[in-house]
Amino acid sequence: MAQEEFDFESFKKEAIAGLYSGKKKTVTDGVLSPMVNHFLESMMCG
Repeated sequence: MAQEEFDFESFKKEAIAGLYSGKKKTVTDGVLSPMVNHFLESMMCG
């Protein structure tokens, strides 16, 4: 299974916009969720 490259710049822009709009900061469903999911998937794949 090929691991998709994480686009940190896009994540950063979306996270900042989400924080300004009042989006949650939690790991499971907030602005950090995409990055945490990527890290966890990377660890499981190798």
